[in-house]
Amino acid sequence: PKLVESCSIPVPCLPRGAAQLAFEAPQSGAPRHTMAAQSAQLDAATAGGAGDDSDRLKNINDVLRVQATDADSPWLPLESNPAIFSEFAHSVGLPPSWDWHDVYGFDDELLAMVPRPCAAVILLFPCTEPIYEARRVEAGEMRARQARGEATPGGFFLKQHAEFGNACGTIASVHALSNSRWAYEDGGSGGGGMAAFCAANVDKDADERGRALLAAPELKFASDTAAMDNAAQTACPDRDGPDLDHHFVAFCLSEPMDGDDERSRRLIELDGTKSGPVDHGPVDWAAMEGGGSSPDVLGATAAVVKERFMALDPGNIEYSLMALCKSPV
Repeated sequence: PKLVESCSIPVPCLPRGAAQLAFEAPQSGAPRHTMAAQSAQLDAATAGGAGDDSDRLKNINDVLRVQATDADSPWLPLESNPAIFSEFAHSVGLPPSWDWHDVYGFDDELLAMVPRPCAAVILLFPCTEPIYEARRVEAGEMRARQARGEATPGGFFLKQHAEFGNACGTIASVHALSNSRWAYEDGGSGGGGMAAFCAANVDKDADERGRALLAAPELKFASDTAAMDNAAQTACPDRDGPDLDHHFVAFCLSEPMDGDDERSRRLIELDGTKSGPVDHGPVDWAAMEGGGSSPDVLGATAAVVKERFMALDPGNIEYSLMALCKSPV
């Protein structure tokens, strides 16, 4: 991998195909299950993590590692490639003036290379034991805050059901796009399939939204088409092929916490295998060239990724960042 150093933590620009999709490789000789057993295990995996110490991401990985899946059900994995994510995004309503862009490092000079404004960031991280342990601790903290009745920043959040297969890239993209419409639907532009999906499911809970996405043929077709695009630098895995060992999550802004005050939005992490959005605090606003200001979503996300992900396993370089930005004119 081509690396750049920042804060003593290496940030990779991973070659496409090195480490860009989700879930661990199957163990050789693993038993195949009947569809009845599969359904029961999928239900158990999807249920974990809400009220106990289990991690739904690890549970889903473990189940997918050993069982066959209906070839008509799983969504094809998306490569960690801005061109692939942009194709999916544009096909579901992202305006042509917005695209996904690579983030090459955390130095100020490298962050400055990313166009502004930036509305969301997608992180690809390795599923390692230090990360799993941190997730277990975080899940306990989230349950404690919920028990105390603490307010949680709002956002369009959906649950990643195990039936999606290796589709966490699509889930992260849906989270990023659905929660960034305030930025890119300026003056009525944008919309399309993503706007329709959000409108149809705005009053549903996270579980129901996840089920609705499973049953959304337009979005599934757009995702699978992007996954098979010629821009991909890695052969697309089969629907029932090896499970992979990385996971995508999205970072974006919450709904305003104080009425219509845009500056009261907070940075949230949206991971469909968690019980809800993770609040990472307020976001600074930075002046824009030509006037005005915008929230520094990329800078705030970079700080969280360094502290809450990369520092947990500093010898691991299998991370990748993409930013959803308005492209320069």
